[in-house]
Amino acid sequence: MEGRQIWIRFATWILLALEFALAADLVRTAVAPTWDDIAKLAVIATIRTMLNYFLAKDIAEFDTVQKSVGNPPPDAARP
Repeated sequence: MEGRQIWIRFATWILLALEFALAADLVRTAVAPTWDDIAKLAVIATIRTMLNYFLAKDIAEFDTVQKSVGNPPPDAARP
């Protein structure tokens, strides 16, 4: 497996982890909200959203390059 493909697989798992971490923060803040907690959640959500956006963009770009080169995606080679 090529280094870039490894990075894409890792980035996909990072995106999933970021979604779960944000959901956990939302639940924690919903249980006992203070203005300080809400401000921290807003900052964390903004940072995670930006990370999620740029990682997703990188993955989409890689998929586009893979399709234009004619290489199948890494999961397509598996039976």
